[in-house]
Amino acid sequence: METFIVYIDDKEYALQQIIPMLTPQEPETRVCWVLVGCPPRLTRHGGRWLSKTAQKKWRQDWTQEATCEIETLLKQQHAQVFIKTAFGPLTEFTKKLCGEFKTARVIDVRRPKLGANLDQVTENQPQSPTTLTLPVGVIAMGAGIAMVAD
Repeated sequence: METFIVYIDDKEYALQQIIPMLTPQEPETRVCWVLVGCPPRLTRHGGRWLSKTAQKKWRQDWTQEATCEIETLLKQQHAQVFIKTAFGPLTEFTKKLCGEFKTARVIDVRRPKLGANLDQVTENQPQSPTTLTLPVGVIAMGAGIAMVAD
């Protein structure tokens, strides 16, 4: 059985990445997909007013909403699908999942963020520094000055 562990933080972006990987499977070939939702962090103020239980429920609901369409698509391909919600450092969470699913491939389909580096999913994942932070800031300042000048 081939197993894929997929980290998701945006449904549309993940669909764009996963659909090309799907191939018609023979009935005897089993594929297992573990969809791991990476919900956004709660704001400082929002997290202050929610209990830990409410925060956990919100994270699980977010993951369910983000993965429902992908889950349906994969089940149409006769794949076995598990849904998990990420918590804690992703490298530790990946180690735990790889212990549970021995021969799993880890796929990171999280949307890249402009000006920010995403947390690594595995220890050997290449991490490239983001160099667009300064140029984007300069462009934004230039646009602001141009608007004020008009």
